[in-house]
Amino acid sequence: MINKETDDTVSDFGAISNDLDYSGYTLIESPDDNFDDNFQPPVCDMTDLTGGPAARDRFINLLGTAMEDVGIAILINHGIGAEELKATDDHALNVFTTIPDEQKLRFVSTDCAYGEPYYLGYVPLQESMPSLPHAVEAWEFDRSAFRVPGEDADKALSYWPNEKFEAAFRNFWQACEDLTPQLGRALLRYLDVDPSVYDEEIFPTNDALRINHYPPISTAAGSLASPARVLSHEDYGLISLMAGSPIEGLQVYRPRSKAWSRVHTPAGSLVVISGEWLRFISNDRFRACTHRVSVPRDPAQRAVPRVTVLYTLHPHEASVVEVLPGLHPKHQPTSGREFMTRVADRLSERCRSLTNHP
Repeated sequence: MINKETDDTVSDFGAISNDLDYSGYTLIESPDDNFDDNFQPPVCDMTDLTGGPAARDRFINLLGTAMEDVGIAILINHGIGAEELKATDDHALNVFTTIPDEQKLRFVSTDCAYGEPYYLGYVPLQESMPSLPHAVEAWEFDRSAFRVPGEDADKALSYWPNEKFEAAFRNFWQACEDLTPQLGRALLRYLDVDPSVYDEEIFPTNDALRINHYPPISTAAGSLASPARVLSHEDYGLISLMAGSPIEGLQVYRPRSKAWSRVHTPAGSLVVISGEWLRFISNDRFRACTHRVSVPRDPAQRAVPRVTVLYTLHPHEASVVEVLPGLHPKHQPTSGREFMTRVADRLSERCRSLTNHP
């Protein structure tokens, strides 16, 4: 809600964030945006985390300061080979381009987790953002869609248009499931919090794998009604891991400099993106990374498809979301369901503002 006297935004969780921090914030790319393409996220080497004390401290400090500053970092030597990441991208494109539309539509989910638009299943092109041309089509899966111990293997295959895709993405999903707690514990160490204190909130995981497909665009960038593909937003979860894309599009907002930056990712790397859950439990010490996806400037890149594979860890519906112990809480405890619903409501309000004020 807006306090009309102070023009401060009062968050759903009782904290106040001044709108002036986001004076350069826009939902879609605008000619008036301030860009700083000299900024690039810090590169964190995963081998440092398993090295000696000095190397481990270097990793923790680099990742922690990245999450404080903008909420984005590049992860290298993460254990997923470059060829495997390339194969994952190839499978991601095939999910959309080799499956007939009528078959895809059989997987459209009408269910919403947490009462918000978090679909498990196929999300048709433009459905999530009807005002944006040539936006994105997506496919979302959770743990139940993978044949792993403790899950129903036959039911898992029912989520996929072809069982070969389950096998194709399982290794990437499991690798991310292993990496995320390691990164989470490193961030807790950065806050001087017992790194094991949050394990019970993470395990068993409540994660999602989202596969995005941005179809080629044949028109010139200047003739597009909108240069956007995904509106500015913050992820809901703790942290997200995304396979980097050679196609331009990802942009992050830096409130301290009031500038947007185009993020370029080295081949074989993963992008680490902080979410609202991490911001909340850190008592706002960490930022939830504000990011969006725009149409590439290069006509050659607009003419080819862009795919991304994103892994995100969410709180369980019945879990208690609260500030970490030892920190003076700005936020009252809430349930995972209520937390996710409120974050979704806030993002929906932004989308309505775009519709009302083009």
